[in-house]
Amino acid sequence: MKFTETFRSALDGLNANRTRAFLSMLGIIIGIAAVIIIISVTQGSQRSISERIEALGTNLINVSPGIRGGFAGMRARALADLFTLEDGEEILKKASAVKRVVPVINRRLLLQYKDKNAEIVVNGITPDYQEVLNFWVEEGRFIDYRDLKSFRTVIVLGEGVANDLFGDEDPLGQSIVVNGPLSRYKFRVIGVMQSKGRVMFFNFDDQAFIPISTAQKRLFHTKYVQNFSIQAESKETTDEAIEEIDAILYQKFQDDTKYSISSQEQLLSTMSSVMQTFAIMLVGIAGISLLVGGIGIMNIMLVSVTERTREIGIRMAVGAKRVDILLQFLWESVLLCLIGGAVGVSLGWIGSKIIAFIGSRVLPDMGALPTVISPEAILLALGFATAVGLFFGIYPANKASKLDPVEALRYG
Repeated sequence: MKFTETFRSALDGLNANRTRAFLSMLGIIIGIAAVIIIISVTQGSQRSISERIEALGTNLINVSPGIRGGFAGMRARALADLFTLEDGEEILKKASAVKRVVPVINRRLLLQYKDKNAEIVVNGITPDYQEVLNFWVEEGRFIDYRDLKSFRTVIVLGEGVANDLFGDEDPLGQSIVVNGPLSRYKFRVIGVMQSKGRVMFFNFDDQAFIPISTAQKRLFHTKYVQNFSIQAESKETTDEAIEEIDAILYQKFQDDTKYSISSQEQLLSTMSSVMQTFAIMLVGIAGISLLVGGIGIMNIMLVSVTERTREIGIRMAVGAKRVDILLQFLWESVLLCLIGGAVGVSLGWIGSKIIAFIGSRVLPDMGALPTVISPEAILLALGFATAVGLFFGIYPANKASKLDPVEALRYG
């Protein structure tokens, strides 16, 4: 038998038992669809998070207090009263690879405007914050050095906060009440930030900014800051900047557990590793469906060989070789997996879009749940389906090709 005739015979065999063929493909369809959905959601989420983190600047470095380990039933917590404004000035002066240093002090406070209120993170910062975080004011102006020098009670709102407190009303020039831990002040709104959305688990639009001098002296009554956001001269000098910062802080504290230094590049690398590990685990679970589907196909093919024993004997009697019989049943097994794989890819694509739609409705604050279906994922899924068909089809096909023609003709 020629190749095309063998292929046609395989199609005829499947067409003769459509219901059985469909049922045998279910495991493959479910497994492939699950793999496609997992890969598309994982890749889409990873790409979205990476883009948002990179938007903050790949040369961004964060310096924060270390964690004091808990003992005797006490909870681990970050060290307090550690950094001062002078530490930031020293880093900027001595670290040649550092371009800007922004000290930050923040608390979660209640903001009030008429009968509306919002509990958000209020940040005490310096004017360089915009350049370091790549986060710019859209309306009005940002904090400047005159505000710092005069301890002005001025505030810049994130877009989400402005919408919550003012709605369609223009917030610029309005006064709002900021309730601090020990005191409450009226602040004048001087600006509204551009919308930046959520990065990881933090929403940049749900925060506000005030001069760090005002935060320290009037609201929080402290000389300390919580952390530093530092901008390296470039992406290439980030590692050099980290080494310089570490040397400066170690010289002061003589204990590298008192502080923590991290970069956006390290965060991206860690995030990618976690996402890939998670995806591999889920794909492995979905692979069980493919394994079960492959076993089901092998069983169906064995039943088919038994039912078509006389047909096999007739074909051998009219000149079909053992290799022709082998290829015919192997083709049937592979076609079952390929067709099931194609259907699974289609269902996986539809399923990923449905998940993205539901995710954007269930978790609106997280924004749209992105999905990415790459050609590599489709090829991987179809290639795996083909491998399953070959692996689980070899035994039934080999059994069919080894039937004795005389015994096969007597069967049934």
